[in-house]
Amino acid sequence: MTMHRLFRLALLPALLAAPLAHAADPVRLSKEETQQALSGKSMTYGGRSGAQIMTFFSADGKVTQRTLTSSRTSSGTWTVEDDGRFCLKIISGTGSDACRHLLRTDTGFAMSTAQGGGTITIDKLE
Repeated sequence: MTMHRLFRLALLPALLAAPLAHAADPVRLSKEETQQALSGKSMTYGGRSGAQIMTFFSADGKVTQRTLTSSRTSSGTWTVEDDGRFCLKIISGTGSDACRHLLRTDTGFAMSTAQGGGTITIDKLE
């Protein structure tokens, strides 16, 4: 056996014992972190039907939503609860009231589903 081959064989046990890399669990943002992340910014994500939705969180507590693949719009207000959930109250249009947690992930941001059983990837938050 060549020295190179012996070296590779010697490394094999260490490689097998090393833990596999995996994505960290999403982290819920606090009330302050959520307010800072959303205030004055737009969020774009895929809705249940697959349509892209853009939500703008105005610093004064107003919110507007627009489906990017159609002309559907809605507006209302947004607040952040003590537990960090951001809540939308839709006053006009086709959206629905909901509270969700904003989550930090390895690749950016996500949000909890309104029912809390899953997550929705946020494509853009700027």
